[in-house]
Amino acid sequence: MPRANDEVAEAFDELADLLQIAGGDHYRIVAYRRVAEEIRALARDISALDDTELAALRGVGKATASKIREVLSSGTMAKLQEARAAVPPGIREMTALAGVGPKTALLLHSELGVSNLEELDRAIKEQKLRTVKGVGPKTEKNLAGALRRLKGRDARVPIDVALGVAESLLEKLHRSDAVSDAAYCGSLRRGKETVGDLDLLATGPDPAAIMNLFTGLPGVSVAASGSTKSSIRTKEGLQVDLRVVAPEEFGAALQYFSGSKEHNVRVREIAVKQGYKLSEYGLFRVSDNARVAGATEEEIYSTLGLQTPPPTMRENRGEIELAMRGDLPQVVRLSDIQGDLHSHTRYSDGSATVREMAVTAMGLGRRYLAVTDHLDAWVKSHSPETILQQAQEIAAVNEEFGDRITVLQGVEVDIGPDGTLALPDAILDVVDLVIASIHRRFGLDTEAQTRRVVRAMSHPKVNIFGHPTGRWLGSREPAEFDLEAVFEAAAANGVAMEVNSNPARLDLKDDHLRLAKQYGLRFAVNTDSHNPGHLSRMRLGVGMAQRGWLTAAEVINTLPVDRLRDVLAKK
Repeated sequence: MPRANDEVAEAFDELADLLQIAGGDHYRIVAYRRVAEEIRALARDISALDDTELAALRGVGKATASKIREVLSSGTMAKLQEARAAVPPGIREMTALAGVGPKTALLLHSELGVSNLEELDRAIKEQKLRTVKGVGPKTEKNLAGALRRLKGRDARVPIDVALGVAESLLEKLHRSDAVSDAAYCGSLRRGKETVGDLDLLATGPDPAAIMNLFTGLPGVSVAASGSTKSSIRTKEGLQVDLRVVAPEEFGAALQYFSGSKEHNVRVREIAVKQGYKLSEYGLFRVSDNARVAGATEEEIYSTLGLQTPPPTMRENRGEIELAMRGDLPQVVRLSDIQGDLHSHTRYSDGSATVREMAVTAMGLGRRYLAVTDHLDAWVKSHSPETILQQAQEIAAVNEEFGDRITVLQGVEVDIGPDGTLALPDAILDVVDLVIASIHRRFGLDTEAQTRRVVRAMSHPKVNIFGHPTGRWLGSREPAEFDLEAVFEAAAANGVAMEVNSNPARLDLKDDHLRLAKQYGLRFAVNTDSHNPGHLSRMRLGVGMAQRGWLTAAEVINTLPVDRLRDVLAKK
């Protein structure tokens, strides 16, 4: 999504949050949130829209369009500044904490004088929260855990943020004739869920010009500047280190700085045993100190008699032993993905129509898209009967686009605390696929949670277990259940495990995926999109699938639509 869209949407979200905290008009708050959703759903850069196109956006009238222009020109708006002045600065910060809504934040402020996270932390340690009516020791304990998780999250940034920064910087570097090649490395290249510092590499005929370009980028602060390494800090708070290396060193540096440390140690041990020494400068023969490889990663691994492991596998979890035998799995690639089996539209909590989602999916090369709206009781604004209206709309879209893309009708149904599904079989019988997911009651004990999920896996209509552990990075711990018991039940009932591409979820995670593989399970890498912009998140899920060593044959949405229908029908 274009950065201008992000900035404008964040301004309207902040305005809605502040008005909610201050007890503002409910309908205006909802309207501002819808505007933010609409802007995030845009595939185009909002700054490129003319007045007519801006006014055509859902929920954007003349006054709102003026506010959008104000943010684009100044980075803020008068209404937002007024709202900020009316609410103590740390109160909104507190509402980012899981378990602290606007009412709780205001209650803690009025009763204890707590106005920011630092003061909240102090009040928790002094056990003051339990003195507030309606809070109590249990809530105090939960907030202490949420605060610890938030602090840990603040030390790193989500992969999608880091990826956006990295690609933007690389794009700027590649525009220069001084740069022959450039790449990001580190944990981002390995597909980790979160990233600390960002490492970039570049090579080219004029290193000084590369460094001047990097440290002279607009909107950054320079932390250090040198002839071969410089550091900047972006407005997202991310430290970015750039190293400029010679062309014959580029592959060695890419291998070294991509890591992981444990993987690199094993590769260096192999090099030493074969009479070489390996560093970020290249692979050298010890006997005469001659460089024998270094321009590419592939020639380094090949010289050592190894296959080149994908960066996402380089964690020293057995990949080197497989590379020595020539047995590395061919992990699934983004180009293998035929379709997306988890998306939402305006029929539930999405912001776009079925057609709008289909058009974007088609533009991304998808051959099919499953619309899996929440149509069960927990979404209050819709009743199960809307499935009939949605079916007609899907049929019209399929007729319009023919064989260019196929829209499947599915549902994402909530798993109740006892393992029953929140929709009747009469509904589940008529859709193409069913995703069963947990959305509430994450705090059940392990035994009860396991019974709940195992029962849901045994339902004959369930095709996919959606975002299985329910984790929300930095704010919600995964649900506790016996993974092996659940995987066994899913395998026995032909239920695929989801790899959810939402950067806040990335669920199942890598070690869980590797365990699930042992049960012969199949998987679905999905975006769980709630607007067209989310559909491009697929690469994040594919990266996690690679970290779990999944192959294309194990992922059902690598199949053509006819074969996929067969798989779903056999279930």
